[in-house]
Amino acid sequence: MKRRDFLVSAAAATGAAASGAPVGKAWAQGQGNNRAKLDRIAIMSYSFGPIVKSLAEPDNPARTLDPMDIPQMYADRFGIHNIEMQHSHFHSTEASYLREFLNRVQKVGSRITQVNVEFGNLNMSATNPVNRLETIDLTKRWVDHCVMLGCPRLMLNQGTLAPEVRPHAIEALRLMARYGDSRSVWVTLENRGAAGWQLVEEVVKAAGTTTTPDMGNFANQEEQLAGIRALFPMHSGNAHVKLRPERYDLPRAIALTKQLGYNGIYSIETTSNVHPDVMVGTKMILDVLLEHI
Repeated sequence: MKRRDFLVSAAAATGAAASGAPVGKAWAQGQGNNRAKLDRIAIMSYSFGPIVKSLAEPDNPARTLDPMDIPQMYADRFGIHNIEMQHSHFHSTEASYLREFLNRVQKVGSRITQVNVEFGNLNMSATNPVNRLETIDLTKRWVDHCVMLGCPRLMLNQGTLAPEVRPHAIEALRLMARYGDSRSVWVTLENRGAAGWQLVEEVVKAAGTTTTPDMGNFANQEEQLAGIRALFPMHSGNAHVKLRPERYDLPRAIALTKQLGYNGIYSIETTSNVHPDVMVGTKMILDVLLEHI
């Protein structure tokens, strides 16, 4: 998408949002002809981070979206039935809570396609071996939570993968890949940072994990296309999609994934850089996907 076209699209989306229809239930219900494409699109709960009700900020009036309502909201507003959750958006890991969340998912005919875990300083590149062991333990628990949720993928935070800790990180990731395999859950990594895809490619091959290629985490179009060619052959069936017209033409990137035979899920990740209203930003990316996948 060229920047001029992006700005025109943004203006149109803003006007549409003011009228209420394009991001509401009526729009979602009118997408019958797009059902096959919608079935290949997910939305990351990460996109709604600023408005998701949080245990850490219980009195924040800006946080209006209960995580339990995410499945219904995705279905009603966008016609989307694939849900990618941040682990921190679950208010409990008790079996009763996870079962209730899964009930909400199933009630609207949806599924949880991936859970993403972020444990802060506890990651696979932690320099302290005790912290790495704790990371492995926590990650195993989330693999088990994925099993309970019927979710086939768990995305980890691999950390810096700095040279001095890389062998230890690879071994930790290799352990997680084996555990995930034993539970029928793909352990997956995304490329992080504008130029980090080469390192992720190297580590994924060494550890036997899979990739969740992030089509937005590239400095420019040339890097993006090279990264897509390297990372998509190792995908687990899920890819992240951002709209960054100042860096690249998203339809061109999507076209390359199709040339490579990708038949997995495109998961929407939006931020205020796309549009200050996350609902509008999500719809903008959704429109690009519906036109080009």
